[in-house]
Amino acid sequence: MTEHLPVSARALRRVPLVGRHEELRVLAGHVTGAQAQDGPGGAVLLTGEPGIGKSRLLDRVAGTCPEHRVVQTAGVRSEARLGFAALHGLLRPFLGGLDTLPPPQREALGAAFGLVSGTVADRYLVGLAALTLLAGAAAVRPLLALVDDVQWLDPESADVLAFVGRCLRGDAVALVLAGRDDRDGPGPFDGIPVLSLTGLPPADARDLLAANSAGRLDPAVADRIAAETGGNPLALLRLTRTLTAEQLSGTAPLPAALPVPGPLRAHFLRRVRALPAETRTLLLLMAAAAPQESAERWRAAGCLGIPAHAADAATAAGILTREHATGFRHPVFRSAVYWGAEAADRRLVHAALAAVTDPVRAPDRRAWHRAEATVGLDAEVAGELEAAARHARAGGGPAAQAAFLFRAAELSPTDRVPRFLAAARAHLALGNPASAQAALDRAETDLGPGDALLRARVRRTRTRVDLYCARLTGIPARLLDAARSVAESDAPLARRLLVEGLAAAVVGHGGPGATTPYEFAAAVLASPALRPTDSAPADLLLRGLAARLHDDHPSAVPLLKRALQAFGSEEFGSEPFGTGAFGGEKFGGEKLGGEEFGGEEEPGWDGVPLAVLALFAAEDVWDDAGGRAACTRLAGHARDTGALGALQTALMVQALWDVRAGRFGAARSGFEEAAELAAAMDLPPHGPAQQIELLAWSGREAETRAAAAEIAEVWVRQHGNDDFGDRARACLAVLETSLGRYPQALACARVVMEQDRPGTGTRVLHEVVEAGVRSGDHRAAKQALARLEERAAASGTPWAKGLLARCRALMADDEHAEAYYAESVELLGRTGIVTEAARSRLLYGEWLRRRKRRGQARDQLRTAHRMFAGMGAVAFAERARAGLAATGEQARTRTEPADRALTRREREVARLAAGGVMNADIAVRLFISVSTVEYHLGKVFRKLGVTSRRHLTSVLDAEARLP
Repeated sequence: MTEHLPVSARALRRVPLVGRHEELRVLAGHVTGAQAQDGPGGAVLLTGEPGIGKSRLLDRVAGTCPEHRVVQTAGVRSEARLGFAALHGLLRPFLGGLDTLPPPQREALGAAFGLVSGTVADRYLVGLAALTLLAGAAAVRPLLALVDDVQWLDPESADVLAFVGRCLRGDAVALVLAGRDDRDGPGPFDGIPVLSLTGLPPADARDLLAANSAGRLDPAVADRIAAETGGNPLALLRLTRTLTAEQLSGTAPLPAALPVPGPLRAHFLRRVRALPAETRTLLLLMAAAAPQESAERWRAAGCLGIPAHAADAATAAGILTREHATGFRHPVFRSAVYWGAEAADRRLVHAALAAVTDPVRAPDRRAWHRAEATVGLDAEVAGELEAAARHARAGGGPAAQAAFLFRAAELSPTDRVPRFLAAARAHLALGNPASAQAALDRAETDLGPGDALLRARVRRTRTRVDLYCARLTGIPARLLDAARSVAESDAPLARRLLVEGLAAAVVGHGGPGATTPYEFAAAVLASPALRPTDSAPADLLLRGLAARLHDDHPSAVPLLKRALQAFGSEEFGSEPFGTGAFGGEKFGGEKLGGEEFGGEEEPGWDGVPLAVLALFAAEDVWDDAGGRAACTRLAGHARDTGALGALQTALMVQALWDVRAGRFGAARSGFEEAAELAAAMDLPPHGPAQQIELLAWSGREAETRAAAAEIAEVWVRQHGNDDFGDRARACLAVLETSLGRYPQALACARVVMEQDRPGTGTRVLHEVVEAGVRSGDHRAAKQALARLEERAAASGTPWAKGLLARCRALMADDEHAEAYYAESVELLGRTGIVTEAARSRLLYGEWLRRRKRRGQARDQLRTAHRMFAGMGAVAFAERARAGLAATGEQARTRTEPADRALTRREREVARLAAGGVMNADIAVRLFISVSTVEYHLGKVFRKLGVTSRRHLTSVLDAEARLP
């Protein structure tokens, strides 16, 4: 069963397909593999120039899969501003299953398609809903989804389809996309396998020409046509109709240059210009209208005095299809007609379309037609465009929102800056920083001397563009200046600017003359926008980090602890960001016509994700429980709301806590899930740099050093991210210590201690003490211990006091060292920082062995070895094994964890299933379909030799159950 949708861009294809045997074989393999649920799955993208045969291949694939349910849609240029238009066409047959979707998905998809109001259509929740609907349909019958002309898809549909294509696996869904290959720069379908179509080989080109030539075809003429057209099938066929029979037979000379320009547009336009004037105007009207405006086209033609029979000449010329008098035979005709017309003629047809478009049923299309018909300024049209942008935003269409707002700003006598600013934010939401920058440039041009609030918002948005492009230089100074300008008039906006600027100051070096973290913190504490009574989590975090940088560590500890407690509380989860993060006000919202515009932000994002700031705070006060709880709450909210950017960061932070808990398998799963989310969002792929802490603790020396080198070159030198550089040095210190290279460990750790950034500057102190003692640099060890004593006393957590006891033991005489070691083992055993608990046992055991107390040493070293080996800390485990051997005992060899035989996705599914998570919830958490969960779970059962979920926990990696 094939469900063809009424897409006017698709042409009739009566000419038999010639050649393309290899391409058909590849496509057949893709479809068969998806049906069998063990192929590569996902999507495949056909690319090639106009007329190369992409649509013909899609038709052939659709006609050769009788066992599949086939659904088709295509991009239409005039619909590119209508968010989710193409997706709606593809999913229309499945909307009866809307009620079966999880509520967040159902609400997002309903908002995207205009079925519900009051909900913003998050693109990734829409993507997950589309994936669930398609996979559900495929569970009944294998599904083949064909999408043509993807270069003209609306950006929202393109993002969702790309997301679906990257997430499909084991779903019996084959997605085949087709589009032109002339895109410059990155696109939404990057990362999806590409099948490039080139011209037909000479033999196939000659066969196609011969089959479509009425008379004799001279071989030499055929060879020249094939060569000059590059084997483009459409160009070949057009020339058989353009050239005379004498020219084709070789009895008359061919033109010096065959009439087939590269993109074919000029060739098509010549055919259009040969038509009568009223037919050309009718074609322009059809090209300017959206496909769903069929009735409006004819009414507009009547307004212009054009009779319906004017279409006959275009149909006879093969420009319009016979079955659909308003359908262009080839998409290039639409483009050639519209862009080949004079600007005044385009305005004329848009004005006619606006006049006949219902302002109640189709206000957005009417507003756009009016705008395209307008020259100069027009407040009324600008207001209609603003209303259309508001509607597009509610439907989750940032592409349409950006287009409407930018044009509204251009037409506006007033309110130009807020509209350009809102357009810039919409462009940035689309991942289009260049267009956002252009809109901001226009906004700054129109700023007046008294527009302090607008200027601050423009600077903040420009900062977002810089952060998107990883440009940190100058950000703190710009944001501080903006915050000062609005501190009295808009305190909530000022605080948000300050938190973003402070984060940037902490993370990056900023270059010579830049605002230092100390200077920025001083400005924060002096700002009238910051009130001592503010108790929202982000406000507490801002005050705490500023106090940490400007005053001292002990004064910051209470604020940072309260912030972590607030982030992790149930109250925060119930009012997560509108009133929970910064208090009971919204921030940065532009006021346009009495409605807030541009004020909604991705949950958890304020320049730097809140999960990262919470990590800094938790590390600085050694609060592992608070840090993990805050991160879990932030990740849960991001997952519930579909904020994949915030979720991706939260997952990486959660993975760091798993590393420190000795749960290396869970950490790998977290990093891998974050990497898969990055791929699904078409973000740059994650490399080893993000996993450097796991690599260092695992003892993977070469990989750790490679990751550190990448961080130094890419993140520090190119992007100015000094915090990442300090984290890399701290990880190298762990690696060097595990290998017994204490001078090298001290060199790395000392730099981090001297920089003393929140988080790393505190967490590295015990590394300096141990490396200093072991390398003989007691001065460095004493300096670090003094700082550690002050900060641990202020923190008072078992993690802090346990590290302090261990460092005191390292520097104490024999009379006092043992008590300190025992205290450290006991305190750290009460925390979730299992890696450090194991290190205390290792150091205690080594101390006992050196004092010839072998029996007691064995107990500590045996436990340390079991812990390190169980978590996969190879180098530390080897140290413990060597120490144990010196006491006369051989360590047991640990078998490879069972889950190492699983793929990363199988491991993720297995761990969630073992934890009691149901398949539908696993699908939501991992952004895959339920059938994909079942597919992976079946493979897990086979590989591990289990038959039910009850047995999974007992055979999975035991690292999650370490003490």
